[in-house]
Amino acid sequence: MKAEERHSYLELCIPYVFGRLNPGNRKQFEAHLATGCVPCTKELAELHEAMALLPVLLKQEVPPQRVRERVLADTSARKTERPPVAKMAVEAPGKEEAPVSRRPRPWLSYTLVFLSVVIILVLALFVNDLLSTIGGQERRAVELQGELQKRDEVLSVLRSDRLELILLNGLGPSPETRGKLLWDPSKKRAILQTSDLPESPANNEYQLWIIKSGRASSAGTFAVAGEKERESFFKVIDLTAGERQEIDGFSVTLEPKGGSAQPTGVVYLRGTVR
Repeated sequence: MKAEERHSYLELCIPYVFGRLNPGNRKQFEAHLATGCVPCTKELAELHEAMALLPVLLKQEVPPQRVRERVLADTSARKTERPPVAKMAVEAPGKEEAPVSRRPRPWLSYTLVFLSVVIILVLALFVNDLLSTIGGQERRAVELQGELQKRDEVLSVLRSDRLELILLNGLGPSPETRGKLLWDPSKKRAILQTSDLPESPANNEYQLWIIKSGRASSAGTFAVAGEKERESFFKVIDLTAGERQEIDGFSVTLEPKGGSAQPTGVVYLRGTVR
C-alpha cells in the first residue's frame, strides 16, 4: 500500500469514530481495517480511549441567560451596521457560472477536540506528579524534624557531668547482639543503644528491666522496625533506678505488645553493674 493511500485511511479514523462517514466510505474503511492495518487500528484505539475520558475531563457549563442575551444582541447589532457589499460579477453571455463548493472537513474539528483532550491529560499527569513530589517533601520534612528532636535529646544526656556506662551482652537466640546504656542518674535519663537486635514481631515488643536484689522492674518498652533500626537502634528513655550501687544489672526481653508486669519472654540482652 502506498504512503499516500495509507495516510488517506488514517484521515478517515476520526470521522469513523464519530459516525460521520457515509455508508460507502464506511464500508470501504471497515474492509481496510479487516486487512489488519496496524497504524489505523492503533489510531482507533487511542481515539476510543480519548472519547471515554471526555465526559470526565470536559466540564460543560451553560452560560447565564443574561450573558447569552447580550452576546446575541451584540451580534445582531454588528450585522445591522455592516455596509452592504457591492456584488460585482462578470457573466459571459449565454453561460452561467457554476457555484464553487468547498469540501467539508469535519475531521478537522474532531482533531482539535482530540488534541485538547491530549493536552488536558498531559496537564493532569503533570499536576499529579507535582502533588506527589510536594507530598514526599512534606513527609521528609516530618522525618527530619523527628531526627532533629532525637538528636537534641541525645545531646542533652551526653552533656551531663556524670554519665554511667553499662554494657549489655547478647544471649540466647541472638548472641551477636550488643547494647549499651548511657545513664545520667542525676537527671534520671538514659540512652539505650543496640546493634544487631532482631526486628520485633508485630504482636511483640522488647522490654528493658532493672534488676535490684534479684527482682525485676520495668523501665519501658520499645520496638525495632526495619533494617536500619536492626543494625543500630537508639532511644532516650526516662530511667528512675536509684544509684549505681543499688542496681545489680539490666536485661532486655521480648514480651507481648504493651509489656508485662514481670519478665516472661526470652532474654536477648543482659548487663551487670557491680
